[in-house]
Amino acid sequence: MVPELIVRLDRWLRTNRPDYYASLQPGVTTIHLDKFEDQFSLRMPVAFRLLYKWRNGQEVTCHRSLQMNWMFPPLEDIASSKAMLDGMIGSDFESPDWWRREWVPFLHNGGGDRLVVDLAGFDGGRPRQLLTFWHDEPDRPVTYSSLEAWLEDLVDSMENGTLELV
Repeated sequence: MVPELIVRLDRWLRTNRPDYYASLQPGVTTIHLDKFEDQFSLRMPVAFRLLYKWRNGQEVTCHRSLQMNWMFPPLEDIASSKAMLDGMIGSDFESPDWWRREWVPFLHNGGGDRLVVDLAGFDGGRPRQLLTFWHDEPDRPVTYSSLEAWLEDLVDSMENGTLELV
């Protein structure tokens, strides 16, 4: 299912958003993904690995959104953001639920907010759900049940003409 969704995503972006498509970087290797996982002692969902093998996010100089106001960062930016956020755990000014090690920042809006892969299932939720992380608000709503659900919603919205870009 995920490989088919990625083929449809690739085709739609190439045809309908060629400038954005040109800003997408070549995919990473299995070795890069393994090093990322080892760095944080975690295992990413297969859909995440397949997506980043397809494309390593958009160029950092590209400030266009993939969906709504969410940009698609390269794996090295995800690693940098995760290391920074993990380093803030336990600080005096953040509550215990502000950030968790089991969260991996995925998409971002450039203003500190992120769509997060929740590997553990925050607050009784399902492992691998996607949460919206508002950097200055305590709410951590479940936005998608999984990365696959997000990808399916993204591709469907592209193909049926309801894709939102901010």
